[in-house]
Amino acid sequence: MEVGHHHQYHFNIFRILGDLSHIASKCILLWAIHSNRSAEGISLITQILYAAVFCSRYLDLFWSDPADLPWNFVLKLFYIGSSLYIIGLMMRVFARTREREKAWKMGGSCLGGSAATAPLVLLIFKHWHYFDFHEVMWTFSEILESVCVLPQLLLLRQTSVPTVIDSFYLVTLGSYRAFYILNWIVRYFGKENYFEPIATIFGIVQTAFYVDFAWVYWTRQRVKLRNGGVVDSEDLSRGLLVNRLVGRADTDEEAVVTSPSTPQSPDQSFLTRSEGKWGSRGISVVADEPTPNSAFK
Repeated sequence: MEVGHHHQYHFNIFRILGDLSHIASKCILLWAIHSNRSAEGISLITQILYAAVFCSRYLDLFWSDPADLPWNFVLKLFYIGSSLYIIGLMMRVFARTREREKAWKMGGSCLGGSAATAPLVLLIFKHWHYFDFHEVMWTFSEILESVCVLPQLLLLRQTSVPTVIDSFYLVTLGSYRAFYILNWIVRYFGKENYFEPIATIFGIVQTAFYVDFAWVYWTRQRVKLRNGGVVDSEDLSRGLLVNRLVGRADTDEEAVVTSPSTPQSPDQSFLTRSEGKWGSRGISVVADEPTPNSAFK
């Protein structure tokens, strides 16, 4: 949501749909965590990065008048509050993380790379005399948001237990940026004739990651599964972008994290995999079926 930038905003249908999709993704994730009483399969690193995105983007909360744009003001508070709340749930209430050293290094690289790139991006597009600290932080948030999903994708590759993430969350989170691309197109070709190159470029990057991963997920679900999907190394190799960043084999990190279970016969193992809840080298990325409570005990 681009409500942190100083330019005056004009609402259109795609802007509203983008905001609603983003709100829905947060609400779906919160509902999934509470209904399953678990945060299994959710990347704590990705959620921390999202919190950093919103806190750095919405610095104007300290000086803007809520009465000017009440819709924006409420959403800013909602995104910051919900992000911090999710982190609190994952660290205090349903504390459990399966993320390995590689994921933390990736998260650090996303954070550091975004911070180092932001001034250079502004220098290219805005020139030095056009921006201040707030503008730098806004640009940093745009760059960081475009890569926030990478630790989440890496986690989906490294574990093989049921997760609370479902297809509705993936669709709403990915579609919000797609709606914003349409919003930018309307604003550019409309009476406003406004174009924001930084938001557009990194918004397209972010959308590309989601589209690429969604293609992998959707084809796997249609071909191999019924009400669930398992994404593993073989599936990730289908995606052009995801495969290059998180789909490569890593013997040290590839050790699969599984839930304790009793030994199964070959027939039982086959039946379990065919139900779409378990994968030998991946994780169920769809919780359209209720997540078994026993998996988290």
